Amino acid sequence: VELSFVRDDISNYLQKNDGEYFDQIVLDPPKLAPSISGLAKASRKYHSLNRDAIKCINPETGGLFMTCTCSAAMTQKDGGNYFLQVVQQASLSAKRQITLLRVNNAAPCHTQ
Repeated sequence: VELSFVRDDISNYLQKNDGEYFDQIVLDPPKLAPSISGLAKASRKYHSLNRDAIKCINPETGGLFMTCTCSAAMTQKDGGNYFLQVVQQASLSAKRQITLLRVNNAAPCHTQ
């Protein structure tokens, strides 16, 4: 089993990616929408990050993509579906099909 871990600014890393594909990606950016007023800007950023990360999943064999948000504004809008809609739109922009396997919420000790 070959593992590689990358610790970098994800926007920079994805922009300089030269066609390298991965079997698994965990996308866990910092809080991008600290309040509802930052939601539009954060939505665009989440869309582009998810789109670019989805493009890095191996198109021939598929893979596992886990994406996260710790922005309550993203997870509370539209009955909790807003973030899922952003990810779905990102997959369409990436021209990739995704299947939702699971949705988790923050641990009770995580302050919002």
